[in-house]
Amino acid sequence: MEPKFFKYRKFRKIINWGYTFDSLAEVKFALSVMDDYEILRGRVSIYYHPGTFQPTHYIRTCHRRYTPDFLIRHKETGQAFLVEVKPRIYEKETHLSVMKTVAENYIKWKGYDWQYRVVFDDEIILNQEQLEQFHDCVRLRALNDRKLWFEELSRKYDLSARSLFTYAPALNKISFVMFGTSGVKS
Repeated sequence: MEPKFFKYRKFRKIINWGYTFDSLAEVKFALSVMDDYEILRGRVSIYYHPGTFQPTHYIRTCHRRYTPDFLIRHKETGQAFLVEVKPRIYEKETHLSVMKTVAENYIKWKGYDWQYRVVFDDEIILNQEQLEQFHDCVRLRALNDRKLWFEELSRKYDLSARSLFTYAPALNKISFVMFGTSGVKS
């Protein structure tokens, strides 16, 4: 019997909430944490040397780039995580250990208080309301329908202001998630 390999189904990128989601697992993760965490997506790009896995300021043709899926910070405790979301089938892949090493080297190099985590799709747990929201999103095929769904969900988190997630995040939100403060880190 031949081993079965994981195959991605064809997936249209979801561009909303000010972010581009590459998979439904990423949407599912965002839904699972948005009540308790502030979220930034694709904000941290790490350039590194492929031989040493050390980050660099100087980008050359030999350097590689790694962009983790999310940077999240707990709204109450302030604990921050740089997160990569993957299907469980990737658990033993060597590139995950490379990404972990690169991310941890970057965190140490910058002196951030973040922790790096790989979250596998089967570890994402949704409560009943989040599960219903996720299934609603999955059922939507048309791009405009998904945009309306995201807008409706955005209103849940800020009823008085314009949509939280269709525009770039505010500077104070970026500062909180990246540095744990409402001001810019000096």
